[in-house]
Amino acid sequence: MRPGRGAVWGATVILVILATYASAFAVRVYARGYNIFFRDYVRWLTTSEPAVASPVYVFVLFVDHFEPDYDAARTVRWGQRYQAFASRHHDSVGRPPQHTFFYPAEQTQPAIFSELHRLTQSGLGEVELHYHHDFDTADTLRPKLQRAIADMQQYGFLRTASGDTRFAFIHGNWGLDNADGPFLCGVNDELRLLHQLGCFADFTFPAVYADAQPPFVNRIYAAKDDDRPKSYRDALPLTELDNSADLMIFQGPLLFAPSFSIKHLFFDLDDGNIHPAVPASPRRADRWVRADVHVTERPDWVFVKVFAHGISTSEDEEVVLGPTFDETLSYMERLYNDGQHYRLRYITAREAYNLAHAAAFGEHGDPDAYLNYPIAPYVADRNPQHDQSSVFSRLEPATTGSASCVGHRS
Repeated sequence: MRPGRGAVWGATVILVILATYASAFAVRVYARGYNIFFRDYVRWLTTSEPAVASPVYVFVLFVDHFEPDYDAARTVRWGQRYQAFASRHHDSVGRPPQHTFFYPAEQTQPAIFSELHRLTQSGLGEVELHYHHDFDTADTLRPKLQRAIADMQQYGFLRTASGDTRFAFIHGNWGLDNADGPFLCGVNDELRLLHQLGCFADFTFPAVYADAQPPFVNRIYAAKDDDRPKSYRDALPLTELDNSADLMIFQGPLLFAPSFSIKHLFFDLDDGNIHPAVPASPRRADRWVRADVHVTERPDWVFVKVFAHGISTSEDEEVVLGPTFDETLSYMERLYNDGQHYRLRYITAREAYNLAHAAAFGEHGDPDAYLNYPIAPYVADRNPQHDQSSVFSRLEPATTGSASCVGHRS
């Protein structure tokens, strides 16, 4: 029996709608740069993971593109507010949130460095290297970075307690390894240069709307420079970090999630970026954990790397120190910290590298054993009034201004 004209018409309409949606989605994929990673996203989405024994450790690290634009007074106010914010939260061992301040070192400002030093001495995080540059070569960039590192080391940043120069890195404007052209970098062998200067890992990504985005998602891997732009487009096992690789590429969560947005074709893309248009929320926190960023050898260690420009504007400050992020951390401390199924831990970027390194090399047991190896704590982390191997006590809000300068430029 032939179908009626109505049924045929209805099926045709459905096919047209589906074809139109598929076409619109394809256009969006290419227009927004999703094509760079979409194939690997499908791989990630369709890859089944074996059952994981409880408890699962959820490691939360906040990498802040911290750009106060030379404004020391604003940095002091931000620091006091952050100390009050952090005092309301703690993880499974009582440690407060750990903020990793990726400071743009081309903006040397002693009073700002003093305030960041005070925050690190209070056990609230660590300072790492953020850098914007353009139209450079390895020969022109090297002295700039050396000078920037030396400036920051006067305050105990980027130098470990064992005396080594080591640092994590975020490239300004997502231009790592000349991936987006010379107007944002210029250095094809930037991974090698960073490695030579003491860098152990890059925390720039995701960069979903830029050509710099890696072709991988929800993955931590090693990269080796190959003298072409975007050398990190090839992934090596993390065990190569002790051999030929230059840097660990430490990515944050990246996943599509259903939404009611017609503009977004009913799917949002969450890249862990906390900003005024898309603040943190419990729903986003669930997405970040669901991204399941981990090292293959330790599926029970899940890393949640979120980022922001936390001091760039008053609106940015509000989304990292205001009620939305406050609510999100409280939610994670309830849901992902029951001790039986989950244990929540707040960590820095340096500690995240150490844990990923330990996982790749098959280490087992309590993660505390690996927080400070192979990259030791920085000089700025050391405070006679705090035991930095166990700085997990609750903090009281700040009541004073910035500490006095702990170093002076020569």
